This record gives sequence, C-alpha cells and structure tokens, in this order.
Amino acid sequence: MHLLILFWTLTVASALPFFQEQEASSYVSLPLTKKRSVDAAKHRRRAFSSSLGHKNLVHYTIDVNIGTPPQALSLVLDTGSSDIWAYSPQVETQCPNCTSTYYDPSESSTAKSRDDLGIFNISYVSQDSSVLGYYVGDTLKTGGVSANVILGVATEAHSGDPAGGIMGISFSANEASVYQSDITYPSYIDSLYQQGIIAVRGYSIYLNELAFTDTTPGTIIFGGYDKSKWTGDLVTFSLVEPSPEGAIELDIGGPMITFVVDGETYKVPNDQEYTVLLDTGTTLTYLPKSQFFAIADELDAELYDEDESLYVVSCDYADDDGGLGYEFTGPGGDVLITVPWPEVVVPDSELPDGVCLLGLSPQPNDEGFYIFGDTFLRSVYMLFNYDALTVGLAQASYDNSCSDCVQSLKPS
Repeated sequence: MHLLILFWTLTVASALPFFQEQEASSYVSLPLTKKRSVDAAKHRRRAFSSSLGHKNLVHYTIDVNIGTPPQALSLVLDTGSSDIWAYSPQVETQCPNCTSTYYDPSESSTAKSRDDLGIFNISYVSQDSSVLGYYVGDTLKTGGVSANVILGVATEAHSGDPAGGIMGISFSANEASVYQSDITYPSYIDSLYQQGIIAVRGYSIYLNELAFTDTTPGTIIFGGYDKSKWTGDLVTFSLVEPSPEGAIELDIGGPMITFVVDGETYKVPNDQEYTVLLDTGTTLTYLPKSQFFAIADELDAELYDEDESLYVVSCDYADDDGGLGYEFTGPGGDVLITVPWPEVVVPDSELPDGVCLLGLSPQPNDEGFYIFGDTFLRSVYMLFNYDALTVGLAQASYDNSCSDCVQSLKPS
C-alpha cells in the first residue's frame, strides 16, 4: 500500500447548530501533551509530505495504557487517520530511533488476535516510512475510562518518532484494513459510543497556543465540548465521510486571507474551489501557491529547504500585532479565524539568530485542497459530530476557563 488518503473534507456551512446540552456527563476529557517532534509531519500520506526535524515543530500526544497489566504509551493524536497502532519490541533492532516505549501483546492477558482483519500495513509517502504488523483486540484506558479497541501492532518500521505510535480518530471507512482486506472495524470513537461511554460520536479539540506550558495543556473531549475555549460564534460546516476508495473531493470556496505588514493591509482572495482538510497530524499549513506566495512575498520569505518546501522569515514579524485572518464563508454564516504572528513565525534553534521558520508551505502542483495543520489549528476550536457529519469552527480563546463549561453532546 503506497498511498493512503485519510482526510476529512469540509463542505458548506450550515445555519443550524449541531449540538445540544444535556445534564449527564457522558464525555471523556483528556489533556494533550505538546512534544518536540523528530519527524513532525511524517504521518502525511500524500507525496508532498515532509519529514521535518526542526526542534520547534511539535506534535500532540495522548497518554494511554494498553492491556492487562497496563502498558503505558504516548500516542500521537491524528485527525487525518483512522487506526490506533503501537510499536512492538520487535522494531527496536531495525529502527532504534522509532520510539522508547513499546506495546507487547504477549504480556497482556486481555490481548486477542484479530487475524481476520489481515495484515496491518501502512505506507507513509514511500516504503521508506512504512509500518507493517498485525491486529489485536485489547483494552485501552485513558482518563480513567477503559474501552475495548482494535489496534495495529507494528513489527516492522523504517522511520519513527519518540512517541509510541499513532492514535487515529478519523472515520472507520479510512482504516488500513479497508485497503488490505476490504474490512472495517469499530474505530476508537465507535467503541466509546457502542460501549455507552459517550452519547454521540463526536469530540472537540483545543490545541492551545504554541507557547503553552505543561500547566496549560491542550484538550480533546470525546463526546463533549468546552464553552470557555472559544470566542465569538461557532459556525457549523458539513463533513463528507470518505469512501473506502479515498477522500471525496467536494469543494468549497477557500478562505479570504487578510494580513497587515508595516501598517499596510493586504487581502488575498481565492476565486477557486478548494477542499478544506483539518489535520492535527500535519505540522504546517499548506496553501495554494497563489495565496502562499502573495503572503510570502510581503514577508520577504526565503526558501530554506527545497526538498521539504520550508521557508524562513525574519523573527521580527512575531512581534507584530494581528496575524493572518482566514475568513470562511458559507450559506449558514461566516467565521473569521485569526492566527497570531507568533503561531506563523516560529523560532528554531537550528536557524541563525533572528531567522524563523514560516509555518506555511505552498502546495506542490496545486492539487486542489488546503491542509490546515497545527500552525492554523492552534488558533481554532473544533467541534466534530460524526453522527450529524458536521464540524463547528470558532476562534480559540486562550484566557477563559470555568468549572462548569464542559458539556456533553446530545443526540439530535
């Protein structure tokens, strides 16, 4: 399997809210840990994926315990894929830098073979970054909640990260087993729902700002949302579930982008129809070339790494007020997401003093879609509802918190 297309597509906005409050606490709230990444964007399945090794590029992990007795791992949260998988001890000799923690099913009394699903096999970008193994069923506990899940166990891996594996939370139609055996199995969110842990197959994500400390982590809430973590209106858009053949390429008008440099306001229109992808497993934000270079030229950006399509700019821009404003428009309403300059202009210890990474990159070949990665997603609150096939977007709020703001999603 050389290529997996494991993304959500964002379509038109809806005028109706897709969540209702309920009194029962049928949700699971978990902290997201920000970790420096060895290969921060290696999880992307498309040919323009990067293997970034810069120290200020990060990924977000969830701490889990798998099996009986529990084996502790940190898994990278990935909204762009559907499988949970963990490295087994067998990969240590062939890929010593893959991870420092492993899951060994032979040490778990609750592990059960799932050979009926075929082999577990994912190739990221090329065979040089592939994962091969097998499936098991076991218990996964996090946040005090235990669920029975199916996961891949990696016995062969050719590139890796200090995390112990991946926690994919996309639709089951995009699972690796579909491409290998034309079989789906309950995803993690399906399992939480089927076992009565959450009332709605949905979740919300708040990544927090890049500068957050260990005392103010990001959060993911399965089956719920936190009203204190956004400001302004939460605008609802429609999600289109991918088919087993790949992503469904339904288009919307891309966002108007506005920014101010040296006191002058620039507006970068997009008159093309582009699919919008929201992906926590991607570090950078990928824009159509016309929009990217309209921004990069005004920032005097310079190409730093041609292979990875990385650009650098002066760190002075991080001190400017404002940022990049992305305005999404649909029949049900508009939402403006402002990404502050410190989220776009990222310091990096591998670069000369005063030079920062630009958190944007152009799409090679203008393939007709945006990928909004972490350099955008840290500024937005996302509320997904798989049952209603919707996602709500709002400007993230870094300052607000309250004890009773977390609510459960209620079935429509």
